Amino acid sequence: MERRIDEWISAHQEELVADISRLVTYPSVSRRQEGPYPYGEGCAQALSAMLEMAGRYGFKTQNVEERCGVVLWENGGKTIGLWGHLDVVPEGNKWSYPPYQCTRIGDFLIGRGVQDNKGPCVAALYAMRCLRDLGVPMQNSLCQIVGCAEETGMDDAQYYVEHENVPDFNIITDCGFPVCYGEKGILEVRLKSKKPFSEAVARLHGGLVSNMVPDAAEIQLSRMPAGPFSETAVWEPAGQGARLCGKGVSAHAAFPEGGVNAIEAVCSAVLDTGVLSDSDWDIVDSIRKICAVSDGSCLGIDCRDEVSGALTCVAGKVRTEQRHAVLDLNIRYPIFVPAEGLINALTDAAGQLGFQVMSCHDSKPNYFDKESPYVKSLVNTYNRVTGEQAEPFVMGGGTYARKIPNAVAYGPGLPVDGSSLKLPEGHGNCHCPDEAQSIPNLLKALKIYILALIDLDKVMGKEASEEGSRNR
Repeated sequence: MERRIDEWISAHQEELVADISRLVTYPSVSRRQEGPYPYGEGCAQALSAMLEMAGRYGFKTQNVEERCGVVLWENGGKTIGLWGHLDVVPEGNKWSYPPYQCTRIGDFLIGRGVQDNKGPCVAALYAMRCLRDLGVPMQNSLCQIVGCAEETGMDDAQYYVEHENVPDFNIITDCGFPVCYGEKGILEVRLKSKKPFSEAVARLHGGLVSNMVPDAAEIQLSRMPAGPFSETAVWEPAGQGARLCGKGVSAHAAFPEGGVNAIEAVCSAVLDTGVLSDSDWDIVDSIRKICAVSDGSCLGIDCRDEVSGALTCVAGKVRTEQRHAVLDLNIRYPIFVPAEGLINALTDAAGQLGFQVMSCHDSKPNYFDKESPYVKSLVNTYNRVTGEQAEPFVMGGGTYARKIPNAVAYGPGLPVDGSSLKLPEGHGNCHCPDEAQSIPNLLKALKIYILALIDLDKVMGKEASEEGSRNR
């Protein structure tokens, strides 16, 4: 069977690359709006292309109100779900290659979504296609669900759970191997300065989305300040005033290590110049303090638990609204730490820094029993293919697993050496410029998915048989 699977993957790998390349061309940044496309036309185009692709390969498809797409292979029995998403984070700046054109460099694909999560969506579809093409007997049905708002709150998955039939066990193809059985909670918090900036500060802006460490920020003053300044504060003309820019290194908010927050950089630079009034200085200094660390200690919420480790806190966006500074935080908190206490502590600390909490959205943690036969089966399959002795894990990243019942995240992320691409620092990862996907890694993940579905089908069939025996 493995030989036949290897041959099938080899015969279809160029077709898989072509299908990924097509999906990358759609700028499917999710933006909620009124009308027929709740997440924007780009998401609708990507969803239509994905469903057309699956239909062309002989699967039954369904478009769920332009929020999710369904690809179904009915075999009776229970249903195993494969979840992924077609929306992407904004492309941001400093790409070496076109973000919405899939560029192939050796064994790598470069483009927004090749790794997160269009490439894995195609791989999951191909896993179903391989099993069907090879005539592998399956006792249970397979159902792929692809969403369009994973990066902006996951209300696509919530809508599906509320309106459609959810598979009996669900795999999220948007993570790393072997199995993620737990995810930290996510707090999305918006802070607003109690006092406005004076007219001297025309604008403070940085970041694109809250769940990325921002790589660019700027502050604009209404008048060009007198110098001289250090090399870290290079002013440029902007209308009647002047602009000071800060640069950083982007990173995913769940894994901020290695990222450099550009908001902190620009705040530090303008504070060093001494050009701000006392009131403006206080606001900027508070923002600097919040952005300078990623453990939440500035806001009194640093903590950890034994299962999921330490809390992370990233200030991903800042802007001015009616002269008030508005700061968006993305907080990943430990699974067994109550969110209520964190919110209370954060509110108090923000108040002492001159800020108030304007909104707070809590996405609860996910936790699935790692001793489950499903988890053990998935881990065993991965270890059998790779020769490793890997163990299941928990993480700070957020996947659909937190929104749907009976779910774990399973690949396709594998260790990779991208040095051959010679990309600048901070490039190549998901949510970063020049997002890259190793083709050999994705093909290995495809094989793991195929074998894992065969093994899960047996586990689910055995479970159904035991349930039948108990009920007789």
